[in-house]
Amino acid sequence: MDDGPSELETTVVRLFVGHAETPVWFSGPRDWDEMCLGDDLTADLRAWDAAWYASRDPDDFHWTAVEPEIEHRRRGVELAGRLADALGPPFVVQVDAVDDPGADDGAYRPPSRTAVASDRPATRPEAAARFRAWSQEARAEHDRILAAVADGGGRWVAYAPLSGRTFDPGTDGSTS
Repeated sequence: MDDGPSELETTVVRLFVGHAETPVWFSGPRDWDEMCLGDDLTADLRAWDAAWYASRDPDDFHWTAVEPEIEHRRRGVELAGRLADALGPPFVVQVDAVDDPGADDGAYRPPSRTAVASDRPATRPEAAARFRAWSQEARAEHDRILAAVADGGGRWVAYAPLSGRTFDPGTDGSTS
């Protein structure tokens, strides 16, 4: 049975750098202006993001030393707490480590993550309302996809509007 969209889509806000114009992700990266986080928190998140780029070797993006990664994580967890307070329940802010500072031996280690939540009401109600709206959009999109699959007989198909043909990837090609 399908329990709906994942927590990652509806309650987990992720902080990680190096992949978009903003380190704040909630069903994808979010623009600074649309989050309504306030000037202080936004400035500090921007500074945290910029510090990551400044502490990397510009040729290969490796850390120039272990200390910048440790400081980056420490600041990220502090910012996650502030963001969690801004959003309030049910949101959890997850800080994704970019690198494992002890991974100099070349062995792969999955990035560690730290999750922070607040049990108090949102300190930035407008931001919390925005994130709740995005959460509801993710749930509605999930429901729309389930309905489309059910309407299509429980299988995925692709429709090419210019040719008017429907293709079923589960068969040898087109269905109409």
